[in-house]
Amino acid sequence: MARPPKAAPAPVLPSSPAAALAAYGRVEPKLLELGPEDLVTVYVEVPRAVSSVLSALPHLRELREEIVRDLPNHPIEMLDELEDYALAAWYADLLYSTPANELDTKKLADEAGTLREGLLVAAEALAYRNLLDKQRVADIRKGKGHTDLASDLIALAELFRGSWDKVRAKTAVEDAELERAADLGVRLLAALAAKPGKGSSAAPKITDAADRR
Repeated sequence: MARPPKAAPAPVLPSSPAAALAAYGRVEPKLLELGPEDLVTVYVEVPRAVSSVLSALPHLRELREEIVRDLPNHPIEMLDELEDYALAAWYADLLYSTPANELDTKKLADEAGTLREGLLVAAEALAYRNLLDKQRVADIRKGKGHTDLASDLIALAELFRGSWDKVRAKTAVEDAELERAADLGVRLLAALAAKPGKGSSAAPKITDAADRR
């Protein structure tokens, strides 16, 4: 009897847009050193490529000692920095592929505020019945400002998805709302990062070097 085919592994995407943004900041100095002759056109789907890298990364890290021992001429920093480059590519692709009018902070924040409140009310009702983590919901409710607003949407999407099989029949929240919350949270973070005039403490922005593909 033939064995049933293995299910395809779930795609691995950046779990924290804030971490992806920080990773871009770490690699940005190296990007600024690149000249036109160092760049190639990207033909792959960046999110899919990033997912493949993040899926393989735990196994590659397990092989680090063997790589150092058996491949002494291989620059091990390429492995050590692989996650940063994958996350940075995802972040850069997000901004590159997002129309400028979709990086309007006020417009995004207005939609995000309404969506956050609706999801929070639903989450609090489920938490009251011990179907969602009460403390996590309470922590999200404490959020203030646009950065927290973006992070709260992402956290709410992850919170619902983590218990979706258990709560989907007990809430009016729809899967499309969770998809929008995760996407909107990322885009709001990107819009905040792209805002000029924040000084040296600003979140890193896409640069000319990163934008040439």
